[in-house]
Amino acid sequence: MNIVCIGGGHGLAQVLSAIKPVCNQLTAIVATTDNGGSTGKIRQLHNCIALGDIRRCSVQLADDSVVTRKIYEHRFTTGDLKGHCLGNLVLLNMLQASHSATAAIAKFNKLLGNSETVLPMTESPTDLVAILSNGEEVFGECAIDALNSLPDKIYLSNKVAASPGCVDAILNADLVIIGPGSIISSVMPALLIDDILRAVEKTSACRVFIENTAEENSVMKHIQSAGIDWLQEQLGSKIYDLSISPSAISEILASNSHFKNHSNHLHDISELNHIFCTFLKSSIDESPLV
Repeated sequence: MNIVCIGGGHGLAQVLSAIKPVCNQLTAIVATTDNGGSTGKIRQLHNCIALGDIRRCSVQLADDSVVTRKIYEHRFTTGDLKGHCLGNLVLLNMLQASHSATAAIAKFNKLLGNSETVLPMTESPTDLVAILSNGEEVFGECAIDALNSLPDKIYLSNKVAASPGCVDAILNADLVIIGPGSIISSVMPALLIDDILRAVEKTSACRVFIENTAEENSVMKHIQSAGIDWLQEQLGSKIYDLSISPSAISEILASNSHFKNHSNHLHDISELNHIFCTFLKSSIDESPLV
């Protein structure tokens, strides 16, 4: 099965690790608008896309036996490099050498021994911008996440094109998985790129949205309705065919005694793997979980 996963943050990385054993072709399309932490510092200094989530996804896909998996996740604790992750710096070096984010990421994944494809949503730097009800503009993910009420509109600071391969991957997929993760900072960014949104609309793949089981620690905690409904209103488009809800997730896990006391999150790889295996089996049996 050819599967494409769209998102960012820890959620996407864990989904990739969980879905890897049950498909023969896997592509990740990663959000690149993070402007916080060490990733934000690198972006500010080098005017590049966010590399942190790309590193996280690539390293997560690497086999546990790969020594470099731990090396690239090393984070410096002192000196001028304090807070920086080695993998981000290696990616930056490759990016500067190749002048292509897609090529740099492919080389990084080759070093890790990954056969899966990891694509940035775009090769061009761009940020999230929110417009509040009073007309004020708020720039960047960090500032938007810290808001006390949902903005009226969110858009990208630069109108950017999708990275090479993103559109074809979505159009040729059998299954497109969106989420889990922060609606605004993980799920939304890639879908704000016109080419990617159109591809998600046009693909013949089954589009599955994975809902969060825990409340977001972001501005989305102020929403009164389902996050996916708000997102689709923002995008002006329906982006999924099936939604795996928290109740469905609980039911799937409860059916297996191994997960009787499962934690209230979606970032456990073994739980996710069980959920995907159950979902894919139900899809084959034409009894999808919604």
